[in-house]
Amino acid sequence: MSFRRLSPPQPQLAVPMRLLGQVFICLVCLLATIHLSADDVKSGTNNPRPKTSESKTSDNKPNVERTPAKALGSEKSTDVAESLDAVDPEETQAMNAKPIDMIGPGARPPESLEPLIELARRAKEKFETTIDAYTCLIVKQETIDGKLDSAQYLRLKVRDRRVQNGQLIQPLSIYAKFLKPEKVAGREVLYVENQLDGDLLVRRGGSRLPNLTLKLDPDGRLARKDTNYSITQTGIRPMLQQILDRMETQPADCPIQIRLFADAKVDGRSCQHIEIRQLKQTPQSDFQIAKVYIDDEWQLPVYFASYAWPGAEGGEPVLQEQYVITKINLEAELTDLDFDRANPAYRFRTEDEEDEDEAKDDAAPLEK
Repeated sequence: MSFRRLSPPQPQLAVPMRLLGQVFICLVCLLATIHLSADDVKSGTNNPRPKTSESKTSDNKPNVERTPAKALGSEKSTDVAESLDAVDPEETQAMNAKPIDMIGPGARPPESLEPLIELARRAKEKFETTIDAYTCLIVKQETIDGKLDSAQYLRLKVRDRRVQNGQLIQPLSIYAKFLKPEKVAGREVLYVENQLDGDLLVRRGGSRLPNLTLKLDPDGRLARKDTNYSITQTGIRPMLQQILDRMETQPADCPIQIRLFADAKVDGRSCQHIEIRQLKQTPQSDFQIAKVYIDDEWQLPVYFASYAWPGAEGGEPVLQEQYVITKINLEAELTDLDFDRANPAYRFRTEDEEDEDEAKDDAAPLEK
């Protein structure tokens, strides 16, 4: 026997997963509107637009604000740039988002989610049929046990699940290596569907017992000690699926205000910056403000942040979580070795080493 399987009690699903779903419903509701104004954006943003605004009287309708740039000039997206600078300052450009009116005369938000559900289905299908594997760098900061934790940096390799004629021909395979902060630096996580009885292989990393290698339930307490999400919920495909699931189960109307920014950049790549603001706090409101960056070329979300309602009236919104997906390679040529514990670039303890340790433990009473 190589491992002692640790399977602690399962936690309830973390609130932020529902939060992400709500936000991305609103995000997908914008896609058709953004496409309507693509020609306006390409022609330049220097032409002034009428200072008009459109508000729906019903609480259940979106409020799309056509705000002149000067009204939002003080709002800068520097938090992500600072995170990225810490990783690779030479390749990262600051994201100086310029707010513009992206909704042309006569343009309206879609009245029904049905065409957008179909759009999301096609986008998901295209991703699943054209992207076999990818690599990326993720910078994430989450609220854990009521406290905003320090940002974590991890490199991710993903080879997505493939089914053909009802048969699994390629299992979901994920490898992650943590770079920062010090308490998790060097941590490695390996997951391959249908291996290790569905468990993760985890090298602890950090400064205390860094080489300790364990087999953990991916949804268990220990595996999710420093995060709100399982490793199997990490990556592009789970995000797309979450968007579709929430659109299919939620009403089409969103009681929100939307602000749109152009010329934003993540890692030097052009993005559209979308800010979503809840106009009225309700028991179902998990956030007041959400910010999303969409890569112009890939049409994929590469940054997300959510802010909670302030604790006191007139207070500032409180950052709850933020995620950056950067250094994306959608043409990565990954092999079985990338998801093998024996990869010489990885530092998981081998099965032979685990067997030797177990034999020593068994022999210890006899030596006494």
